Amino acid sequence: MLIDTSTLPKDEQTFLELQQLFEKNGYALYKMRKFEEYSLYQEYRNFLGSESVLTFQGFGGKLMALKPDVTLSIVKNAKMGMSAPEKLYYRESVYRTERGGSEFREINQMGLECIGRFGSDTVLEICGLAMESLATIDDDFIFAVSHMGFVTGLMDECGIDNPVAKKAVLELLRSRNAHDVASVGGVSARAAEKIAALASGSTEFSAALELARSLSEGRETESALTELNALYGKVSGTCFSEKIRLDFSVLNDIDYYNGMIFQGYVKRVPKLILSGGRYDGLLARTGKELCAMGFALSLGELNACYPRRVQKEE
Repeated sequence: MLIDTSTLPKDEQTFLELQQLFEKNGYALYKMRKFEEYSLYQEYRNFLGSESVLTFQGFGGKLMALKPDVTLSIVKNAKMGMSAPEKLYYRESVYRTERGGSEFREINQMGLECIGRFGSDTVLEICGLAMESLATIDDDFIFAVSHMGFVTGLMDECGIDNPVAKKAVLELLRSRNAHDVASVGGVSARAAEKIAALASGSTEFSAALELARSLSEGRETESALTELNALYGKVSGTCFSEKIRLDFSVLNDIDYYNGMIFQGYVKRVPKLILSGGRYDGLLARTGKELCAMGFALSLGELNACYPRRVQKEE
C-alpha cells in the first residue's frame, strides 16, 4: 500500500520512500547496536578516514566506541552466505567529527550494503539505487562516478609503483592539480603527462570516457572502462543521463576500494550528501574473499534545507 508522505518531515519522508525502494529490490532492514569494541575501529582507521572515535569504558574494563561507521559493523556482524549475496539496508546514527571540525556530531544515516558473490549487474543495480535515492530527495542532483580500478591500473601501466609516489599522485588527482604531477619523484615524464591529462579532463561523462580510453594500455584499465561504459549505457536516454558525471578526482583509499565509487549532491544541501562504492579490499583484510559494495546517505541536513509542507485544512 502506498503511503502519502508529502506532509512528513523531509528525513522521515525520505526514509519511508527509500525503505519501499530498497525492499522492492530485495534488501532487508538491518538493525545494530550503537557501539562496538574500539579495537574494530582502531584496526581499520584508514577505512574510516578519521582518527576521531568517541570511546567509553565498558564493563570489565574493555574500551568501547560509539560507532563512527555502519559498514564496519555490518562486515563484522552480518551472516554472509556463499550462495547468494547478503543485501541489507539500514537507518542508523553514527558519531564522528566532520572533515575539518573538532566537535563530535550525531549523524543520521540511511544506506545499503551488498556483500557476497556478485557480478556487474549488481554493481549497476547499486549505482542505479544510489541515483534513485538522490532523485527521491530532489530531482536536481549530481551523481559523480569514478573507478579505483582505472586509477590504480593506470598508475601500474605507467610504472608508478612506489607507495609514496602513488599517494602523492592520488592527492593531486583529488585536487585536480595537473600542474604539480611532473614534480612527483619516481614519476616518468610519460606517466606525468597521462596523470596530468586525467587530472585536468572534463567531467562530462562521454568526454571523460573517451579521454580515459585514450590513456588506457592494459587489462585492468580496460576492464574498468567496460564497467563505466555499461553504467553510461544504462542511464543514456533516461532522466538520469544529464545528472551523471565521470570525475576521476573522486577517490578513496586504494587499500580498501577497488571498483566503481561515487558521490552525490542535491541542489539545496550545501555539502556532500551521498557516498559509496565497491570495497572488496576491506573484506579481504577481514579474511573474507567476497565482493562488497554499498552507499550511505546523510539525512540529518534535510529538514533544514527542505521545509515541511503544511497540510491545508479542507
